[in-house]
Formats: sequence, C-alpha cells, structure tokens
Amino acid sequence: MKFGPNILKSTTTVRFQDCDPFGHLNNARYIDYFLNARQDQVASYYDFEIMKFGAQPTESWLVSKTQIGYLAPAALMEVVSIQTRLIHATESQLLVEGIMMDQAEQRIKSLCWMEFTYVSLRTGKPATHPEALMQLFNTVRVSDGVNINDFNSRLAELRTSRVKTPAV
Repeated sequence: MKFGPNILKSTTTVRFQDCDPFGHLNNARYIDYFLNARQDQVASYYDFEIMKFGAQPTESWLVSKTQIGYLAPAALMEVVSIQTRLIHATESQLLVEGIMMDQAEQRIKSLCWMEFTYVSLRTGKPATHPEALMQLFNTVRVSDGVNINDFNSRLAELRTSRVKTPAV
C-alpha cells in the first residue's frame, strides 16, 4: 500500500447497455460507475486491491448509504471524468465523495456520497479498521470544510461553483 494524492481521477465511456431510451446514463447505473471508478482508482493510485485485502479476509466494506444528485445527463458514448475523494473516516466507517463531469471537467453531471461500513464477514457487525488503514485514511482524507451531514448544501455549492452546470 502506498500513499498518493487526495483526489483520484479517471475517465470512462458511457456504454449503450447502461443507458435509458433517451440515450442518457440510467440513474441507477451512476452508482455502479462511481463504485467501479473508486475501486480502480484506489488500486491504481494506492496500490490497494480492495477485493484482495488480506490473504484470508475476515473484514471488508459494505455500502451502508448512498446519496446522489443529478445535475446534467451523461450521454451514450460520452467520455466522463470521475473524481473521488475520502471526506470522512472513523474507526468503522468511510464517506467517499464522487463527482462525475464531462471529459474537459467543465460541466458537473452528478454528485455522489457513498458511506462504507467496515464489517466482520463472520458476524456481519461493524469492525474496527486496522491501524495501517487508519494511517492511510488520515493521510488522504480531504477536510476542506465540507459538512458531511448536509449533502444538499454540498450539491447546491457545486451547482454554483466554477464548474458550470446547465440551467435546471
């Protein structure tokens, strides 16, 4: 495991099978795009394979909560940029923020907050992150004043940020 940047970025192409009849990314598929991007980014930037963590894993993360706001459609065959960052960490939970934008990173498509709970695979109950993971989380966590209890305020902030969203 290595330390890297705080904001991780990658691109992906919106695929036909993920779109609705209007040629827009289906609302439920946004979550898959964010989860897949985060998994790939963590592997690439931190050399940390989530699914290979530990030889015989006894704990792992489960998604315990997801919030998503849609600001502009992601279209069929469009290349989108997805950036993710850890915005909060406790001994048993993580809160990851994902922002999907156009490839030029000029227009925000959506905001997603994904809460992960670290659980024992034997009991299904919350477990405590190992110290090495807490060191990583404390190093890469972005604490720039985002109120982790107010998703709607964060969405409103992005709506008016330097990156433009279309009039709604």
